[in-house]
Amino acid sequence: MKSALCYFSGAGNSKTVAQDLGTMLPLDSILPIADVMNDPSLLEGTDTLGLVFPIYFYGPPALMKRFILETLHALDLKLDYLFVILTHGGMPFYAASITDRLLAEAGYAASYVSPIAMVDTYVPLFRIPDSKKQTLKHTKIAKRIEKIGKELLEQQLKVATRLPLSRLMHTMWDRSLELRGEKDRHFVITDACTGCALCARTCPVKNIAMEGGKPTFLHACEQCFGCYHRCPEHAIALDPKPLRGYGWYTPPKSFKA
Repeated sequence: MKSALCYFSGAGNSKTVAQDLGTMLPLDSILPIADVMNDPSLLEGTDTLGLVFPIYFYGPPALMKRFILETLHALDLKLDYLFVILTHGGMPFYAASITDRLLAEAGYAASYVSPIAMVDTYVPLFRIPDSKKQTLKHTKIAKRIEKIGKELLEQQLKVATRLPLSRLMHTMWDRSLELRGEKDRHFVITDACTGCALCARTCPVKNIAMEGGKPTFLHACEQCFGCYHRCPEHAIALDPKPLRGYGWYTPPKSFKA
């Protein structure tokens, strides 16, 4: 028997959730999705698989679509238990239905699907809460992770519900992916940039290259805002400016701490 948990994370929320679940579950490995896409053999022989990833624009990131339809489909794993944890900033909407359809197309069916509300890090629309509100939110997240972890240990069944209009919403989400990559044109590198290249090293889809000591965006962006939040100098600005003002967020190393 072999168990693995794979995650995609931009600003860091999903990675922390994956690591916290890893302290509760008998996992053999916790792997970034990108690593598995580069080396699918990492999952060979897996019979229990978990996926943790954020919801962007009411659906999975584009990378998750490729991972499910290409990598997982090609692996053709014989899974006894497949669980999916969807992190979101308050609007899960059709993400579970869309993920369910993608998995079915790849030849899989999730045994357990659950959303978990996080601090919303999408700065163009939402204000980052102050530290007191973040602490309260983290407490709720910790309790939610504890509950999910116990249910996963028992291998409970909680399947996704296909909501009305889910096929239409799937089509709209799919088309939105074609426009997402170009949105990195709204990022502006200010004079505060020191050329540390942290953004390029940590971009989960390798969408940032260093040219002349400054980051350049390659227009395959997921809009995860990981680069924006991680920049130690806050040197990545937005044009137009965020609707509710600038703010930055760093998730804790553990929500359970």
